[in-house]
Amino acid sequence: MDWNADYIEEREKTKFATKTGCFFGIVIMGILIITLIIWLLYHVFVPNETQLMVSDSPNNKNKIEIVRVEDFPDPTLRINYDNNSIMKTKLPNDISVEWRNDYEADVILAKQGRKPDIVKVEFE
Repeated sequence: MDWNADYIEEREKTKFATKTGCFFGIVIMGILIITLIIWLLYHVFVPNETQLMVSDSPNNKNKIEIVRVEDFPDPTLRINYDNNSIMKTKLPNDISVEWRNDYEADVILAKQGRKPDIVKVEFE
């Protein structure tokens, strides 16, 4: 009967190891799935931004920042200034900023073969 007791003890150890391995396998798979879902949601709802241009006023009192935002399905252009922003859906080929003074500027968005789009920016 000694061999039977050894067999039962070995069988119980094997059951315990199997249950422990399955538990940790399920926990690791759950963590991986949750991480994948969070990663996908982050990349969908937090768009990537690329700074295209920064222009300072003649006396460095104000600043205009032009950023390309990788929105889904089409990228957009954002003109940031003085805690405000202007969104443009058509991406230009050429961007330039012409300052009139420290508080007024024209952002010129030129697309090849079209009349340039001029955005007037006024600071408070």
